[in-house]
Amino acid sequence: MKGDFTRVTFDSTKHYSRVLMQQGRVQLDADWNEQAAILLHYLQALAADLVGPFGGPDSDLLGFELSDGQPKTDFKIGPGHYYVDGLLCENNSDSDASYFKQRDYQDDYFSSTRRPKLPTGMYLAYLDAWEHHVTPLEDNHMREVALGGPDTATRARIVWQVKLDTIDGARTPTAAEIYKNWRERVDRWQPPQRGSLQVRLKPTEPNTDPCTIPPTSAYRGQENQLYRVEIHAGGKLADGPTFKWSRDNGSTVAAWQGNSEDNGLILSSVRGFSGALWVEITSAADDLNGKVGDMLRVVKLESDTLYLEKPLAWDGANPKKVRRWDQYESETVALKNGVIPLKEGTTENDWIDLEDGIQVQFQPAPGQATKYRAGDYWLIPARTNGTIEWPLELDNDGKPTKDAAGNTIPSSLAPFGITHHYAPLWIFTAKGDGVIDLANGDLRRKFPAAAK
Repeated sequence: MKGDFTRVTFDSTKHYSRVLMQQGRVQLDADWNEQAAILLHYLQALAADLVGPFGGPDSDLLGFELSDGQPKTDFKIGPGHYYVDGLLCENNSDSDASYFKQRDYQDDYFSSTRRPKLPTGMYLAYLDAWEHHVTPLEDNHMREVALGGPDTATRARIVWQVKLDTIDGARTPTAAEIYKNWRERVDRWQPPQRGSLQVRLKPTEPNTDPCTIPPTSAYRGQENQLYRVEIHAGGKLADGPTFKWSRDNGSTVAAWQGNSEDNGLILSSVRGFSGALWVEITSAADDLNGKVGDMLRVVKLESDTLYLEKPLAWDGANPKKVRRWDQYESETVALKNGVIPLKEGTTENDWIDLEDGIQVQFQPAPGQATKYRAGDYWLIPARTNGTIEWPLELDNDGKPTKDAAGNTIPSSLAPFGITHHYAPLWIFTAKGDGVIDLANGDLRRKFPAAAK
C-alpha cells in the first residue's frame, strides 16, 4: 500500500494477539495499523479454517451465481457473499454487475468493440480477490469538509473480479477435476517464484581479513524514510524486467486536474514534488487491472504546475494521477525509459545502489526461472541513526552468518505483496455467435449455517 507510513510492523510469525497502548508514550501510525492487521489476520484465518479455500453460505446469501444476461453474449453476476482464502467477497444486492460491466474490472477486450462477445470455446470463470489501498484521490468522501478537506487516514477494501480462463479439449471437466488441479492454475496466474530481494548497507571500505574488525556501514540519509522497491515491467529475466523505487513508499501522488496554457500539468497538490526527477502517469483503473503507467522525466515545477519532457493532453473523462518515483542515473546505475533494468546476482559486483548507502540485489530462484510480476514490492525502513530494518540470515545457532569479508548476510525475502486469492465459479461455453451457455456449470462450494 502506497501510504505515508513510518513502517509496517505486523508479522504473523510473532503471534501477537493485540497492541497495548501505554500512557505518556509517543503514538505512531505503525502501532495502530498493526492492531488492525492482527485482528484482520485472526478473522481471515478463522474464516479460511472454517470455510476452506473457498465457499459460500448455503442460503439466500450465497453470491456470484452466473445467469443469462442481456444480451445473451454476456452473463449476470448474482449478489451475495463468497469467501476466498478467508476474504469476504461481497456483491451488493442492488448490483447489476455482469461480466462486461464489472465495477472493478475492465479488460482491454471489453472496450475493443461496441458490443463485445467472447470467442467460441469453453471457459472457466473464476474469482480474483485481493486487498486494495484506497486514498482520497479515489474516494473524496474520506476528506473531512468541516476541517477544510485535509488528507487524513486512508482505507483498504477487498476487490473482486470475475475473470476467465480457457479450457482446452471437447470434454467438460468435472468439478472434482477442477478442484484437484486448481493449484496448477493458481501458480500460473500468481507464480510462486516471483523474485526475492536482499538489502544491505554498503560497506565503506573493503575488508578481506577475517581477523580484523568488519567494515562499517551506515545509512547516510538525513531523514527517516520508508523505501519502496517495486517491479515496474515484469516477466522472466530474458524479457527485461525493470524496477523503480521511492524513498516515501510511493505516497507522493496528486490528481492531474488539467493543463496550463503552455501544456504543463496542473496538480491537485504539489506537496512532495519539489526536486522530483521522474513521475508515473497512471489511474485508478490501471491499479485495479495491474497495469503500470508511463514514466516521464520532470523538467520543472512552478506553482501548482508540473512540466514534463513531453506535453500530454488532459482527458477529463478518464481521471489520471501523477506519482513521484526517485530512481536516478549515477556512475553505477543506468536508467531505461525512466526505470532501472533488473538484474539478478549472487556476487559482490551484483549489488545495485539506491542512495545513501542502501543497496539491493535480486536473487534468482533456485532451480527454475523467476517470473517477476509488475506491482510486487518490498519495503525498507531507513533510520537516521544509520540503520535499516532488514532481517539477517541466521545460522543453526541463531547467529548472523557472514561472508568471507566479514559482512553479515541479509536475508533474501519474497515480495511483500500484492497477494491475490482465487476461487473457481463456473464452467460455460460460448457458441459461434457469442451466445453463452451456462447450463450445469456451477463450481461454487457451499457450507451450512451453524444455526438456522
